[in-house]
Amino acid sequence: MARVRAALPSASEGSPSGTAAPRASGQGDLFPEDLYRSLHQARTLGGRIAVDYPLGWRTPIVGQAWMVVRRRIHQEIRIYVDALTTQQNSLNAHLIRALTQVVETLDGLGLPALSRRQQEQDATIAALQSEVDVLRARVEELQARLDQALPPQRLNGVSPRAEST
Repeated sequence: MARVRAALPSASEGSPSGTAAPRASGQGDLFPEDLYRSLHQARTLGGRIAVDYPLGWRTPIVGQAWMVVRRRIHQEIRIYVDALTTQQNSLNAHLIRALTQVVETLDGLGLPALSRRQQEQDATIAALQSEVDVLRARVEELQARLDQALPPQRLNGVSPRAEST
């Protein structure tokens, strides 16, 4: 990611990317390298989408008249196409900026933080599992004491304990 950011123009040069500080080298990337490459390409292309179609003529006299008609039609169509292109370029720039900020935020959390959180969750799960095991053993011990303290009473051939379970 640091290589990609270093290759991009800075925000003062009119780059649509945000205000990200370069990451420290040596940290693992959270996303595949293709994502960073695609973001770089999108930022590089952003705002420079345009079509330049040269109109020309090949036949004398009729060709010049036809070129004038084609040029006028082309100008009328360009009014609508340019408006749509401008809107699309604006949308693209906003989406690229938002996506870049999301990636940089998640990248800022980094793999070490996610790994650390996973280790904390694993430790909590292990502690809870051992506590459950201790409580099960305690319940079994108390059940055994209760069975020793109270002799089974039989009513009509059925133990009261068997009825409750």
